[in-house]
Amino acid sequence: MKKVIIMSEEKLGFITVTYRVRLYNRHQKWLIHTRQLYNRVVWHYYQILRSKEELLEQGNFLVLRALEEMSIGTKEMKAQGKEPLWKLENLPKIPLYFRRAAINAAIGLARTSFTSCKKRGKEKEETFSQVMDASPVFYKGMYREFQRDSIQLKLYNGEKWVWVTYPYTGREFPLEGTFLSPTLKVEKKAAYLHVPIEKRINYAGTVREQVKEGKRICAVAFPDQNNLAVCAILEGDGSFVGSYFISGGRAREAQRRKVLERLEKSRKSRGFYKERKTRTGDGGIEKIERDSSEQGRENQVLYQKLEQINQYYVHKVSREILEYCKRNRIGVIVVPNYENSISFQKKAYLKTNSFRWQGRGIIRNLKYKAFQEGILVTSIRPHLISACCSECGEKIQRYNEGHKASQNYYGGQLFVCPNGHRGNAALNTAKNIGRYFLRSFKKEEL
Repeated sequence: MKKVIIMSEEKLGFITVTYRVRLYNRHQKWLIHTRQLYNRVVWHYYQILRSKEELLEQGNFLVLRALEEMSIGTKEMKAQGKEPLWKLENLPKIPLYFRRAAINAAIGLARTSFTSCKKRGKEKEETFSQVMDASPVFYKGMYREFQRDSIQLKLYNGEKWVWVTYPYTGREFPLEGTFLSPTLKVEKKAAYLHVPIEKRINYAGTVREQVKEGKRICAVAFPDQNNLAVCAILEGDGSFVGSYFISGGRAREAQRRKVLERLEKSRKSRGFYKERKTRTGDGGIEKIERDSSEQGRENQVLYQKLEQINQYYVHKVSREILEYCKRNRIGVIVVPNYENSISFQKKAYLKTNSFRWQGRGIIRNLKYKAFQEGILVTSIRPHLISACCSECGEKIQRYNEGHKASQNYYGGQLFVCPNGHRGNAALNTAKNIGRYFLRSFKKEEL
């Protein structure tokens, strides 16, 4: 979540970053009791909204007030001895801020669920198990004594509400920032707090404002070779300033290769999994059932290892891009827009696949990391960004040292064009990204 406000001539930015800390393993059952009770309260208010859907036409604050009156009652009702229509029955006494957090969760759930049902033209037929999997949000009054290494939470132990001090471990919170309501996540034998912190950032202005002022931009290409990313800094008029190559592809593939070799051995062994083919009674559509085995579970661990390797390089590359931009005081980073899916099966010549290729992941991480530093990330269509010369616009041919240049040499790391321009193909792509972006703004002004 991010927002920008303007105060006089100074532009301020704010971003909310969620920190995850692990609670010390203490009173796990109490955490589970609290979560179960929270879900029951959410379900109670969700049921009210199912029958009073017109309430959702109002803002959240008014809906909350209405739901409280319908379930708790008013002073006038209590004076007259009237019971609310939707009383919280068969539940222990619910603290004010616990109830309000549950109401807000029910409102959000109802808005999402009802809208989805309308779009699909279906009736609201959710059951408790289908709908409710909410994690308790602790408003102020439900937590206190938030220290650097511990926090007190108000929990329901099955009989009454008690205050419990929980030490926690995790990355340190920033010295500056506003702590927002933490959320409790219970996962098997572990429990975590997700703590949102709103931090102030220096905001340099919109993309349009920075381009209009002629500030430098950084364009980034993702070749998925030994160089996982190539940065090119351009002036506002499109002239090239400098470049930065972020390597690591060979190291990544060496790590991946070890895991893939173990996976291949597992596939060849008979104990990997057993397949049993059966036929349905309507004519013979085959089904394959896979029996779990020790090797099957080990295989899952290996796939997780591959994902961890990928995520490590996603974070590493995005961080290096950001540090380079900070050193050069860049306010805008331009990347290709990869929103449309890429069919790697049809484009086998790219010699990569959806599991290995990391361009989208790097861009996704770069966006939120850059915004924390007051840097904006924008994108352009990736049409012809790697097929044309960034200097003259002619079609390029790719090649490697000692090989013949060709337009179909997609693995070539060097390029040459008919007008004699030559150099690194990935850097040429990065320059194209930046210059196409700047040209698009000039066309809009014309």
